[in-house]
Amino acid sequence: MKYYRLNDTFICFIGLRTMEVPEVSGFISRIQRLSLPEVRVQMINARAAYGPSHLLGIMQITLECQKRGLTLSLKPEMDLLLRLSFTNQIASALSCTGLKTFHPAIIILFSTDKEKLACVRKRIVKTLPHVDHKVLAPCNESKDHIFQLLRTSKNIGIPRGDDSFFTQYLIERSALVIK
Repeated sequence: MKYYRLNDTFICFIGLRTMEVPEVSGFISRIQRLSLPEVRVQMINARAAYGPSHLLGIMQITLECQKRGLTLSLKPEMDLLLRLSFTNQIASALSCTGLKTFHPAIIILFSTDKEKLACVRKRIVKTLPHVDHKVLAPCNESKDHIFQLLRTSKNIGIPRGDDSFFTQYLIERSALVIK
């Protein structure tokens, strides 16, 4: 399991092959109970993310906005979800990038305390049967889903096969979301 660091914040991602739960809200509550107060948790539909670089880029924007008091919501984890969705409407963000039953998911954990982050990650991984970090990799399904979120065609001038260019485009697009 890889840990990333952005300034004084540590981040890790847990990929889930499928969310085999009858109700998403029960799953969210279960994961939140496994966390600690110092560790922030956000759970998303894996198709809303185009790889770890995409998530880290948006996370960097969220953390910088938090430092400056400019987040889209009171909680940085919700700011992250809103930016991933390219919207400032929570209901729309939950609909577009929120968890879906029987779909791949990503659990995003972040904290300034790496030991507590590692503890929470270990608790969560221990209780989940379908951990699969392959869902974190950029894929065409994610790209298609993101183009739907953007309400645009795939032919917007992004060079084919240039994942870093596409990722940077998504990060910059997320930075443009305002209250």
